[in-house]
Amino acid sequence: MNRTPDFDALYRSDPDPFSVGSNWYERRKIAVVLASLARHEYALAWDVAAGTGHLALELSARCHRVVATDASAVAVAALSDQATEVCSEEAADDFPFSPEMPGTGRLTVRQSALPTLPAEARAADLVIVSEVLYYLPGPARAATVQMLFGLDAEIVTVHWRHHPEDAYLSGEDCTREVDVALTAAGFFRAVLHEDRDFVLSTHLPASTPPRELP
Repeated sequence: MNRTPDFDALYRSDPDPFSVGSNWYERRKIAVVLASLARHEYALAWDVAAGTGHLALELSARCHRVVATDASAVAVAALSDQATEVCSEEAADDFPFSPEMPGTGRLTVRQSALPTLPAEARAADLVIVSEVLYYLPGPARAATVQMLFGLDAEIVTVHWRHHPEDAYLSGEDCTREVDVALTAAGFFRAVLHEDRDFVLSTHLPASTPPRELP
């Protein structure tokens, strides 16, 4: 029987338990995510399982606003502190950010667990779902995907390709599930990146203007 990892305990023992800041797999994966996006700029991005916030902070350079959520209260507290620190540094450089606790005017941090859609993310035009779907049991995973195809947004999923020992299925199987569900809902797949160790897909909604089609 699978048991969802205790992410609060993980983040208490190590503020970067997956070595996102130093591991080449993680850094390269973020670079591939950013390179795979259909547009250069977005109004509002939602990083669904932000963890340490490395991806959310990268997204803030290309998005007017970023909502970073995580189910772990410990991760959210650490990322909130980091966002406030970034805000203070940018303010010192006269960058037009305005403080908005617990994040900044551009980065908002909230605790939220899937399949909940936080109010701040309802207008997102970009959603990143990274390394989280395989930790959800079937009903929660199905509810999450259903919630996603209710959004008028570019949907990006990226997961370790294999089967974590504490997960319900592999990243490859997660990607296949999402592709089937989003395609049936009228989205079309714009990118499928199959790496030795991770798999990424992007899906665009039917409302995407022709100039943005690949």
